[in-house]
Amino acid sequence: MALTDMVPGISGSTIALVLGFYQKLLTSIKNIEFKSLFKFEFKNFIKSFDFTFFIPLMSGMIFSFLVFSKLFSFFLSDESFRSNFLSFFLGAVFSCIYFLLKEIKIDFYNFLLMLLGCIISLSISYFSVGEISLSFNFEIKLIISGFIAIFAMLLPGISGSLIFVMLGVYPIVINALSNISNLESLKILACLAIGIFFGLLVFPKIILFFLKKYYFLVLSFLIGLMFGSIYALWPFWIYKKNVFANKTFLVAAKFKFPEIFSLEFFLAFSFLILGFFIFFKLKQKILKKT
Repeated sequence: MALTDMVPGISGSTIALVLGFYQKLLTSIKNIEFKSLFKFEFKNFIKSFDFTFFIPLMSGMIFSFLVFSKLFSFFLSDESFRSNFLSFFLGAVFSCIYFLLKEIKIDFYNFLLMLLGCIISLSISYFSVGEISLSFNFEIKLIISGFIAIFAMLLPGISGSLIFVMLGVYPIVINALSNISNLESLKILACLAIGIFFGLLVFPKIILFFLKKYYFLVLSFLIGLMFGSIYALWPFWIYKKNVFANKTFLVAAKFKFPEIFSLEFFLAFSFLILGFFIFFKLKQKILKKT
């Protein structure tokens, strides 16, 4: 589940839904007595945990974050690797959109919510791409990113990592996870954790309500968000280099489109097709088992 949430466009909650523990996940989170923390009633807080459910789940998530974050960070640090990496996951997003579209009937209200989701996603992506700096405002942005990302992580169909991509913090988050002993990385992760904590206070009950009452409208909105995220996952950019927390990052500076017959375009297109095909086949196998 953690591995899929590290992949832009692939939802860990979708895996939970397919494997049959999605409802259990939301209910278990909803039942945690977060209010007890504010009252310093730590015994009640601990008692509200379903340890038989959360310990195996969290163990697997921590392992995935620690292992795969280093690999993802490596791919994002080189221009050619980065283009192919983004192309692969752009293909995965197209695959997810295809299967989600098959679940809904396109009527006026579904189309309207899809359009709204697309506009919101495009707007966020457009104003966030290329933004990276160490400041108080950026720390606030990380908290907000964590708050919104946990909402996405709890929804089938869209991943928290896609939200990080849209908000322009994905490379920083991945690098922080891969260098967790670094003080600056801990600061970044702490900001995210604050946002995630408050998101967990708010979203599980809301999601359970809306998925129960307005499932297809929620799905339409998610599809729109994924369509709009295509800009953030666009693989071709002219990059500039920024140093952040003693680490050099590639930052998107200018949108570009390569020559169609160039090697760069051929490789990126090949990875896009590969990403679409792999996740298409994976989804088909999952559907056969359900």
